[in-house]
Amino acid sequence: MSESRLARVHAALAEPRVLVRRGEERTLTRANVPAVMLNAAPGAASVTPANALAIGDAYACVRALADAAASLPLHVYRRTADGRERMDGRTADLLRRPAPAVTQANLVGQLVAHLNLHGNAYLGKFKDSAGRVEQLALLAPDRVTPELRGGMPLYTVTGERGRQTTHTDADVIHIRALSTDGLVGLSPVRQCRVALGLSSTLAEHAATFFENDARPSGIVRLGAAGAGTNQDSLSNLRAAWDAKHRGVSNAHRVAIVSGDVDFVPVAMPLEDAQFLGQRELSAQEVARIFRIPPFFIGAKDGGSMTYSNVEQQSLHFVTYSLRPWLVLIEQRRYPLTRTCLPAPLTASSSSTHCCAPTPARGRPCTRRRSTR
Repeated sequence: MSESRLARVHAALAEPRVLVRRGEERTLTRANVPAVMLNAAPGAASVTPANALAIGDAYACVRALADAAASLPLHVYRRTADGRERMDGRTADLLRRPAPAVTQANLVGQLVAHLNLHGNAYLGKFKDSAGRVEQLALLAPDRVTPELRGGMPLYTVTGERGRQTTHTDADVIHIRALSTDGLVGLSPVRQCRVALGLSSTLAEHAATFFENDARPSGIVRLGAAGAGTNQDSLSNLRAAWDAKHRGVSNAHRVAIVSGDVDFVPVAMPLEDAQFLGQRELSAQEVARIFRIPPFFIGAKDGGSMTYSNVEQQSLHFVTYSLRPWLVLIEQRRYPLTRTCLPAPLTASSSSTHCCAPTPARGRPCTRRRSTR
């Protein structure tokens, strides 16, 4: 390379240049940053559908709904000129025994739990070599991604080894909770993570309070003779004090001291005295999220419990807490019956129902009148 050409290259490299890609937006906002990179809402603990059941109140609510739904039989009916009649066949057999070692109660209870935690439940139809549905099993909601293509729903399922497969509603039955886009259901846990985080924080505070409770009822204060005590002696005194009075089993014991030592009584702070009230309000808030009567999870509802209002709250649970989930399950029967029933018995002439008691059938006085 000639000297003149080499000089031009050096001059070009010495010129300052700014590398800018036209049309590129480099500003980071909450709109263009993935949600996983953002912190939770202010004051919210890290509550997700995966760990929500570690919160006692949330576990009680989900279990109440799942156990109640699992206890109801799921039958297949066929419409006739006289009304309807029970059906037997492949669909009924699948519902009675969805998969090996899986009962109908297991399937329905897990389905309701997925709906209350994730807002979505995906029921996979596993087929044999002839294309007939052989097993029914729920897919992990966090491994399924729904989307619309050409107006048809498609479901991308990610396996344990990262392999992805795409399926239609002929293979996956999607049952979703309340939705704002008509495609994906809203997770009650994610939408109300602040209230659930408060319940979790209160439980952790209670555990920490009693675990670290090293207060018999006051403070040990050394007199004038202890003014020159070195740090090692103070540390030994603190260790001996904790060994005698720290923990639940040693809480509020009487302290015996000797020498020039004063014991100053300490009352419980006002915020600690109101802790039980905070726990009660938090339990009621969690019950409200899952639309559960508070007494179902052992929380106070602010009123006295009588035979009449307990009956009404039980009917409220069946009508407004349990029935909406059962209707969602029943109305998704078409993708199942379409692939399981013979051609003459289409979904228009068959139906699947959870045998839940109606408010009229659940009231004792109504049953007595109907039998007279």
